[in-house]
Amino acid sequence: MNRRRATTVLTLVCAAALTAGLAACVPEGSRPEPSTSTSGAASGSATSAAPTPSGTATSASPTVDGRACLAGTWTMDQAGLDRFYGDVNALTGGAGASFTPSGSATLALTPEGGFTWTPDTQITAVASGTTIQISLSGDTTGTFSATADRLTTDTQSTDDLVVVATIGGVETDPGPIAEQIAAAPITDAGYTCTTDTLTLQTPIAGGTATSILHR
Repeated sequence: MNRRRATTVLTLVCAAALTAGLAACVPEGSRPEPSTSTSGAASGSATSAAPTPSGTATSASPTVDGRACLAGTWTMDQAGLDRFYGDVNALTGGAGASFTPSGSATLALTPEGGFTWTPDTQITAVASGTTIQISLSGDTTGTFSATADRLTTDTQSTDDLVVVATIGGVETDPGPIAEQIAAAPITDAGYTCTTDTLTLQTPIAGGTATSILHR
């Protein structure tokens, strides 16, 4: 495959990932500058008093104060990845790309409104008959705001996020598209939170992709 063709294929894959709100195509050495957005008051939002509880209580995992519940380290395991990317594939099927994940990822949220997303994930992407292997490691950090039922990223840095994309074992540069993809996993998601489960609902292509994390 020539370089122009490889870049075209990866642009398609990254465009689908961008639609899904995924940080999946920023190569090492070509990462965007950290955002300096000041929209929202991350630390205040994460600890505001008396929010409306979110979700539905269950005997096994009682729902607690939505924002207070968020603080901690959450893990998206293989089943969680399969669920999320299954939704992505169903919602973005018209883009001509599909994603098959393996691995896990963690999302650490602080009471002050800071987050760290740490993927240890490999994604097999297929676009126009070409298979691209994408490996994610390192982390994305930033700040977030929370209402009783919604998370919004305020600032983020992908300086320590490492993404390697290969086609046929040969490392491939995604090109300028890399600068356009710096999405945090909580960019704009509805959520419910219980003592042991965080469920994120991310709008994608007119539908919703569900992320389920546990602690």
